[in-house]
Amino acid sequence: HFWEAFDLLGTVKNHEDSVNIIQKTYINRATDGLIDFIKVRNFTAEEYVNTIHEFPKFYNSIRKNTLEAKKAVPAIEQIFKNFKEIYPDFKPFKVCFAIGIINTGGTVSDKFVLIGTEVTTSTNSTDLSEFNNSPYSKQLADGTDENLIQEIKNMIAHECVHTQQKMDLEEDAVMCIQLHYCLYEGSCDFIGELLAKGQINNVTKVYGDKNEEALWQEFKASLCTNNADNWLYNYSTVKDKPADLGYYIGYKIVQSYYENAKDKKQALRDILHINNPLQFLEKSKYDKKTKGTQ
Repeated sequence: HFWEAFDLLGTVKNHEDSVNIIQKTYINRATDGLIDFIKVRNFTAEEYVNTIHEFPKFYNSIRKNTLEAKKAVPAIEQIFKNFKEIYPDFKPFKVCFAIGIINTGGTVSDKFVLIGTEVTTSTNSTDLSEFNNSPYSKQLADGTDENLIQEIKNMIAHECVHTQQKMDLEEDAVMCIQLHYCLYEGSCDFIGELLAKGQINNVTKVYGDKNEEALWQEFKASLCTNNADNWLYNYSTVKDKPADLGYYIGYKIVQSYYENAKDKKQALRDILHINNPLQFLEKSKYDKKTKGTQ
């Protein structure tokens, strides 16, 4: 329905008619999954038209890859199977592939894993010239057409972990928002990697592995800041390094916790139910480990 609407945009001459086409041909015909996606991300027909107008080369070049998403069904079913094996309490959600406004690779509602297919299927062959070599364009270029199904698997696995998380703080837990949010995302990268044998944040992982000790010391210096703005969702503000390095820090803490645990299935339950971030960090022994990192 999106591509049907996209093609019709070429038949109109003014902005108002373009908005009406997106509304009637795409949004008004939304499936239950797309309805949830629209609610979660507050998409509007106006935003679609504005984004398409700003990034026409991107949309034209990503079209063929978005149509390949249908081939990922067996891979998704395998992710669900893998999750059930390592975490018996896993309850799968439905998966919705939709086209968004290039701001969401994946998210969840209370019923769906929601995939922004235009972001998830972007690769190094996509025309990203309209992004002016921004940090976000580097993330969008991370992947190849040949590895497209793997890229989809990585996103599905990450978002599936979000559907299973329950990370409400204990009453006596210290409020440590920066750490908490980064553990929330890093947990999904770590468990997602176990499920899919790959993850969505290769750019940050490569940079992080080269700069791990320095990143940890910087992160630790602001550990319980009341937001994670310097570490998460910061494509518009970051300079001279990849965005979203909080995913990497959270991933490494969770990885250390898992590796130090004797009972791996219990460790996974603990990771999915982190209710005391500072206590979890201490038990992970990550801070001690990084002191030996070169």
